[in-house]
This record gives sequence, structure tokens and C-alpha cells, in this order.
Amino acid sequence: MIPAAQARTFRARRLVRLMLCNWGLGALFGFAMAGLFVASNVAGLRELILNATPMWLPLFALFVGFGSTFGGVVCATAVMLLQVDDKVDGDNGRKSPILLPVFAFARARGSI
Repeated sequence: MIPAAQARTFRARRLVRLMLCNWGLGALFGFAMAGLFVASNVAGLRELILNATPMWLPLFALFVGFGSTFGGVVCATAVMLLQVDDKVDGDNGRKSPILLPVFAFARARGSI
């Protein structure tokens, strides 16, 4: 392979690894949140799950839902916050600039 193609392949591997690691960490966080959700018995959910005939089915749906949602959010956030080098593959900086998020702090008003 030529060096430019090797660099692209290396960057693609790094991006895939970044996405998988962040999705996995987000999914673990989602599983923890689902566990806390069940443990704290929000809206009587624990009793509903314990009284269900196949108890594994609502647990599976809850944990998969939380894990995939949190994993996707963490993965998407990591990808969107990546810094981009403007001079990639010899384009001399002609790519359009990437807009980075700017956090704006708002002052809370008095009582409603």
C-alpha cells in the first residue's frame, strides 16, 4: 500500500476503535442506570418485573433499551467532539472548517 492509503486505514481503525470503546462504556453506564432504576423501584417497576411470568423478558427489554440508548449517545458525542486536521491527504487546507460546539452559560432567574 502507498503511505497515504496506510494513513487512511490507520485513521479508520482508530475511529472504529474509538466508536466501539465509547459505545461499550456508554452501554455499561446504561446497564448501571437500568439497575439503579429497578433497585430504586421507580413507579412500582420492580414489583411489576418480579410479578411478570417470564421475569427475564422485561429485564432484558429494560437493560437492552438503556444500554443501546446510552451507548449510542456516548458514541455519537465522542464522534461529534473529534478534532479534525484541516491538512489531511495534501488538500492544503481547502476543506470546509468544522464548527465546534460553544457552551453558553445562562443565569437562572429568580423564583417563578
